Formats: sequence, C-alpha cells, structure tokens
Amino acid sequence: MKKYILIAVLAAAGLWSCNEDSLDANITVDSNFQSTGEGKDGWVAEFAGYAATADSTQLDTGSTTALLPRGLDTTQYGFRVLSRYSKGNIFSYLKKRVTGFKPNKPYEMELQVDLATRYSASAVVDKVTFKAGVSPVEPLTKLVSGTYTFNLDKGTVQQPGKAVLLAGSIASTNPDSRYHTLVTYSNNGQPVTVTTNSNGELWFFAGTDSDYKDTTIFYFDRIIARFKEL
Repeated sequence: MKKYILIAVLAAAGLWSCNEDSLDANITVDSNFQSTGEGKDGWVAEFAGYAATADSTQLDTGSTTALLPRGLDTTQYGFRVLSRYSKGNIFSYLKKRVTGFKPNKPYEMELQVDLATRYSASAVVDKVTFKAGVSPVEPLTKLVSGTYTFNLDKGTVQQPGKAVLLAGSIASTNPDSRYHTLVTYSNNGQPVTVTTNSNGELWFFAGTDSDYKDTTIFYFDRIIARFKEL
C-alpha cells in the first residue's frame, strides 16, 4: 500500500492550500517525517499515566524516527513510538506547536492521521484506542499526586474526552502480524471548528491510550491538518 493515502474528503481541490506547514487564510500542515535533520517535523513524543515510582521492570518507553517496517514502504520514514506499562494505563503521544494563525480566531479544520499497526482485534480489543486532537493549550505531562498525568481531557481508554477530535480502534484486519496495514483516521468528512490562542497558536497531539500490559510499537506515518479561516 502506498505511503501517501489521502481520503477523498481531504482532497477537496481548490478549497485548501498545499504548501507544507505554510500559513495563510487556507492552511495545510503536512508532516510525513521525511525532512532532513532529525526528521521529526517539529513533533515531540511524550508519555503520561504512569506512577512516578515505576521502575524499568514495569515501564519502558521510546521514540524515534525510523524506516517503516517490512510490509510497508521500507524506504520511507515514520515516527516510531514504543511503550509498556505493566501496572496500568499509559498514554503515548506526539505533540506539535503550529504558529502564525490569527490570535483568538476560529478556523474550520479537517484532520487525518496515518498510523501503522500490527495488532489483531483479539489482542487489543477494548485495551488500546487511538486518539488525536488540536488545542490552544499545550499538551503536557505533569506530576500530579505521584502520577505523571496528561493535562488535557483525553477521557478513558474506551471513551474520548472533550479534547479528543478523532478516536478509534488500532486493531489490524490483516491475518498476520506484519505492519502491512496503514490505518487512516479522519473526522468522517465533517470539519470541526477550533479557536487559536492569544499568540495565534494551535497545538496538535496524536497518540495511543492503552491498558495493554505488554509492549506496543506503532509508527505514525503521516499527519495532516487542513484549516480554513472563518
């Protein structure tokens, strides 16, 4: 399957600009993790939900840009995120700040996240959920009462919170465990309205909310947001 899968709702020619990370009245933010340098396109990985006392026998996290695994286009890069927390829930997420919007201004937005997964429904059903959102407030992991906590309302593993715009299962429909499915999420063709902060900024986050006690490894392949000034 080709890397750059664009669903029809995001191919509304003439309605959106196509400049990567360009900012004007019609804005497209397109991250495919192929750029030079670290190749992360401004995205940073963080983790939340685990106890401050967790040790290496209970907790394992890691993130990096890496070539996509066998079954996908192995000449292309994705953002690889690994997590394991045997004692409870862990939220593994990427975040990115985008500037240059008009301050305190509403924008109509469509959001797409391409996530590579290899986990069957039997392995992860009701245990891992994909979540993504856009907020005027920076997504952060903060220490609260002994637990590293996500500061936005992401909800429970099974239910999305108020800060979540996209949510869905990460289960693969393929019969084997190779990463040969590219899962594409969108807001079903219905744009949502987001309002920038007083600095003309928006923060993106995309991740997996997991009660699965073993190690999971996902690849974020592409993240696209398209904005239209209202």
